[in-house]
Amino acid sequence: MKNVLLCLVCCIALLTKTFGQLSIDTSITPEQLVKKFLLGKGVKVGKVTYSGNKLAIAHFVLTNTPLDIKKGILLSTGSVFNAIGPNTYPYTTTAFLDVKTQKLQKGDKDLNRIAHNYSYDAAILEFDFIPLNNKISFTYSFGSEEYPEYVGSRYNDVFGFFITGPKYRSKNIAILPLSFLPITVNTINQHQNKKGFIDNDIFMNEKPTKELPNQPKKKLVNGKKKSEVVEENKVEVLFDIDKKKEKKMNQALIQNLQYDGLTRALVAWCYVVPYQKYHIKIAIADVGDNSYDSGVFLADGAFNSEKDKRMPYFKDYADLSNKINFDSIFNPPPPKKGAVKIVQKPKINQDSIEQAEADFFLITNVNFETDKFLIPDSSKKHLAALVGYLKKHPLMKIKLLGFTDNQGNKEYNQKLSDNRAASVKKYLMDGGVNEKKITIDGFNFERPAASNTSEEGRARNRRVEISLNDEDELKAKSIKPKTIAAQRK
Repeated sequence: MKNVLLCLVCCIALLTKTFGQLSIDTSITPEQLVKKFLLGKGVKVGKVTYSGNKLAIAHFVLTNTPLDIKKGILLSTGSVFNAIGPNTYPYTTTAFLDVKTQKLQKGDKDLNRIAHNYSYDAAILEFDFIPLNNKISFTYSFGSEEYPEYVGSRYNDVFGFFITGPKYRSKNIAILPLSFLPITVNTINQHQNKKGFIDNDIFMNEKPTKELPNQPKKKLVNGKKKSEVVEENKVEVLFDIDKKKEKKMNQALIQNLQYDGLTRALVAWCYVVPYQKYHIKIAIADVGDNSYDSGVFLADGAFNSEKDKRMPYFKDYADLSNKINFDSIFNPPPPKKGAVKIVQKPKINQDSIEQAEADFFLITNVNFETDKFLIPDSSKKHLAALVGYLKKHPLMKIKLLGFTDNQGNKEYNQKLSDNRAASVKKYLMDGGVNEKKITIDGFNFERPAASNTSEEGRARNRRVEISLNDEDELKAKSIKPKTIAAQRK
């Protein structure tokens, strides 16, 4: 009997590890993680599914640190145990293999869309839910080992909350505050939106094992990149500790978390229709390759719904939580035997069409010839459609971000990227779009979409990215419904 008890204790110890003040528990099922820990007030949850490696999801408890999130769910692109501090190594990583194919574990198409690149090692938690109120929200924090060396590169690890249901089709609600941009390594870091970023990097003199912008192409050794040979031979990456910086850093964070950088607690939210069935997908993945882990921390009890009277066109609604059979909504009964099944033509949902259009404009870039800021004819068809779309939606705003390849100096490319964004702005204005609805910015050769080591990659980098806000919430909250109706006439 003692031996049996000893075996049980050992098994539990393998599933739950505590180092310092961070504990990780992988023994809890995805359904329990959602219904017992993530779920807050005003939400009913149905079927829960998870796809990804079993070591990429866990419950965590993190105390005595400056982080706002102390406990909850951790989703990772590698082993969740790699998140445990102290931070002693700059490039902690796990590369998973697909169990069936024994090849690299693939990513997710929605993450590919918002990261503008291929993803790998995806961990995806999904579930159906019914909100009891008109607004839902999550609290979360994103961390990564890609910080700070690979900021601005194509290794742009990403995560998203994708909601599907009435008026939404795979809409990502994990975006930067007052912005349209997703949460990625390249959008929130030590340079961009740095007020929301926490630096946890104490290393210097590292030799990056992956290609960076402006870095010479790596030589092949027996047909393989030098970095691959290094990894195969398990040669340690050389680095030093920056003692001066270490003294200035938060020691509690360094001792408890391995990630070299992470965001402060952020809130993802959107308006919903009460008592309607929705589906949400919470996904995180490596981007560009499957190296160097990233993770997203979801706070316990953070998934809530609440009544928000500031919602545009808000109409009060009754509390039906004690009158509705939620099981019948999640699991509608099958048709009775012998019943004739009537096949109806699907009803066209205009809201879904408009959301699909918005998604299309969000991911369609305008690409340019070398040293040019003239809009190519191939892009004018898309821009003409965008003009029509913006005219039908006067509360929308659009952001144009100009980029270049890495040929030439920074000053020249800054002007070129500004001119490219300005040329797209002029095209939209000539079509009748209000200038006040358009903002532009130039990023020269920063944040490349592809490697600049090939002509194909440079062509992808000579671009203007179009971000479309499909719900101008700030303005909609401050304008009375009558005024909005008058604007749309």
